[in-house]
Amino acid sequence: MSASAVRPDVAPAIRPLRPLRPFRLLALAIALAGASAGDAHATRGSRYVTTGRCAGVPGVQLKVAKGFCVGLAASGLGLPRGVLPLADGRVLVTDLGRWDAPAGRLLLLSPRPGGYEVRPLLKGLDRPHGLQAGPDGQVYLAEAGRILRVNLERTPPTVTPVITGLPAEGRHPLKQFVFGPDGAIHVNVGASTDHCEDAPAPRGMRCPEAERDTPGAAIWRYALVDGRWVGKPYARGLRNAMALAFAPDGSLWQAENSRDTLPGGVDSETLPHDELNRIRPGAHYGWPYCTDMGRFDPAFAPGDCSRHAKPERLLPAHSAPLGMVFYTHAAAPDAWRGSLVIGLHGYRRQGHRIIAWRFDASGKPARNFTVLVDGWQATARHPLGAPTDIKADTRGRLWVTAARNGTVPVISSDRP
Repeated sequence: MSASAVRPDVAPAIRPLRPLRPFRLLALAIALAGASAGDAHATRGSRYVTTGRCAGVPGVQLKVAKGFCVGLAASGLGLPRGVLPLADGRVLVTDLGRWDAPAGRLLLLSPRPGGYEVRPLLKGLDRPHGLQAGPDGQVYLAEAGRILRVNLERTPPTVTPVITGLPAEGRHPLKQFVFGPDGAIHVNVGASTDHCEDAPAPRGMRCPEAERDTPGAAIWRYALVDGRWVGKPYARGLRNAMALAFAPDGSLWQAENSRDTLPGGVDSETLPHDELNRIRPGAHYGWPYCTDMGRFDPAFAPGDCSRHAKPERLLPAHSAPLGMVFYTHAAAPDAWRGSLVIGLHGYRRQGHRIIAWRFDASGKPARNFTVLVDGWQATARHPLGAPTDIKADTRGRLWVTAARNGTVPVISSDRP
């Protein structure tokens, strides 16, 4: 994985489509067979039946915590993934487009009376996901293989590659990233497999992807050194760290998408659990050898999970946390301020809801989470929901992307 110098030259905003290569077909088949399979049907199912108003847009009927409502800001967005509310009230959204070709978009939602106008700013992006505001005030966007800086002051916007050479194939090609308090970029490099099933025989080997000098299944940290972003592994043994957030005390937290199945006929509906991890530099969090609080996979050796960092808390199996944010804004309701809000994207019964974890004064999460939004199973009143990314704006509203039904819901404590 390499980094490019930050230069004033600009990469094309719209790139031509590349021919479909055989390994792209394989990556597509794997991706659609896994947790993102339901995203292929984003436009199917019933539309939301709206009633009343919430945050200035039509309200939708979901099970929501007392004092909150959910509104429908936009629909028909394809496969929306990342979201970023801007200070001026506009909202950016990445549309993944397709898994097998660079057909993604960057969308701009602009407030209009009664709703939001949607306009594409960039096209031809390669499986875009992560969106963040940098400490320099610029917008940063993650494609599968690189991170771009987007200049919204240009029409059309221009992009500059910042980090390049990220692995873009395999089972988990999408990239999430966050800026640390020191301005460094922390990037998820997801495992190329489910549980290192492609490791060479004989059985009992260590997993090469988790142990090499340039590991996958890891968080990489990129720091700006003499005008170049220089990266190195920050923490490893993390199968797919699509949910990343820095706490107010400066600690990095990750919600782990654990492996799909366990050996030995274990019930894959209840195990293994997904995880909430506090990330410490240099730590190994166990993938693919250990799951839960130290459950060892005998396919690997040696069988000692004590050498690996354990989760702070366990999430329901296959709930698939994909976005999270510390809800610290002054406008957040008192009872929820400081909570870690997580969107559960999972395609099984434990997914399609938004939860919140309260933290105590010492920075430890409570034993159990609280459900903020639930009831996203497909009904006559709304299509199946699968929260993907989540961010808070300066008014304390929570903006959510829902890839499976192609919408952007907004959660608010202010109903008008």
